[in-house]
Amino acid sequence: MKVRILKIALSLAFAVSASYATVHLMRTVNASDVIDRVLFYANVPARFGDVVTNFKMLPERMNPTRSECN
Repeated sequence: MKVRILKIALSLAFAVSASYATVHLMRTVNASDVIDRVLFYANVPARFGDVVTNFKMLPERMNPTRSECN
């Protein structure tokens, strides 16, 4: 019985502290920051594709005459 009460008390303490931290964080974050982060992470596949394309173009950028040879 004591173990059960201890588990309930610990879970309640965790829930209260987690909810307090969430509310505190929500007060300090602007909606525009949230939207910017959502758009950034939603675009990760496109950004990864851009990185791959830029990496493939790197030798050509380093040596512009190489593109003239092809």
